[in-house]
Amino acid sequence: MRVWARVKAEDGACSSCGGRSRRVLSRYHRGLADVSVAGQPVVLRLQVRRFFCDTNDCPARTFTEQVDRLTVKHARRTSLCRTALEHIGLTLAGRAGSRLAALLGMVAGRNTLLRLVHALPEPEVGPVAVLGVR
Repeated sequence: MRVWARVKAEDGACSSCGGRSRRVLSRYHRGLADVSVAGQPVVLRLQVRRFFCDTNDCPARTFTEQVDRLTVKHARRTSLCRTALEHIGLTLAGRAGSRLAALLGMVAGRNTLLRLVHALPEPEVGPVAVLGVR
């Protein structure tokens, strides 16, 4: 299933300095894998704009608009899809996780699942209450 969308906002926020700009450099389509609907894979075809940054001291001359809670810079999956695959990877890891993801309509190889798991931050470890040594 393909979903075509575009952002309606008139301006975009620079990812480096946070400044707003309305000067559009170009437009392009970005493909994002999303969680499945009724077992069918979903691909979002999102039209995004590349803006000029008007802030003089900003290191970025141009930037691409990002959609909150949907896109992440350089990502090919939505945040929701990435989270779902991370949970599958934590639970089943490699081949078994890949098979489950395929059954759920989210294509991801075993190496992709392992890479997502390795990229997760380390869990917080609380203070040790009892320590036994033999």
